Amino acid sequence: MTRYEFVPMHTIIPPGRSGDVSIEHFEVNAAASRATQMRAAFGHPDEYVEPGTYCRLLVGGGVMMSDTRNEQRTNTAVIREARGRVLIAGLGIGMVVVPIARKPEVSSIAIVEKSPDVIALVAPHLLKATQGKLQVIEADIFEWKPAKGSSYDAIYFDIWANICTDNLDGMGKLHRRFCHYRSKGGWMDSWERDLLKYRRGQERRQNRELSYFRRARP
Repeated sequence: MTRYEFVPMHTIIPPGRSGDVSIEHFEVNAAASRATQMRAAFGHPDEYVEPGTYCRLLVGGGVMMSDTRNEQRTNTAVIREARGRVLIAGLGIGMVVVPIARKPEVSSIAIVEKSPDVIALVAPHLLKATQGKLQVIEADIFEWKPAKGSSYDAIYFDIWANICTDNLDGMGKLHRRFCHYRSKGGWMDSWERDLLKYRRGQERRQNRELSYFRRARP
């Protein structure tokens, strides 16, 4: 296994429940229909899920994240860019944490997570699998401030359950707030931010076209 490969999270995080948060393992059967596979992983038919065993985090009964191929594909950038001191907002099931910790150029990983239930279910198992590089901080990323003089070589925000253009406002606030903590030449991004900016541009163009046709109607 190379340092960039994802680890099946069901081999690290056991099933459990704390408050309204739960960890589940689930199977996607090769014989299942595509729609059934989608519902099993995400609750909506977005993308094909390969047969196999997966791990997912549920909050209030809704899927917050899983380690299916789609989740992996949309989170590869942070693994590629991680180096030195890394700051991540959102613990989830820790899918990106293990491959990041395996990179020798990564010295430390600080994860800010506001849910004590998520921390209780996930953090103890990740601490064992991250070579002493991991620190989990219970706090709201919108309110938490790093210690004075802190800087990070890679900063990543992943606190949203869905890929939705409404997330862009929060992303913008976080990027403006934490740009002062990014080291010179450092990297910062949010989950699928570029895609969402593209989608918002499309929405605005469609709204302008619709407005134009409404004005042009006799």
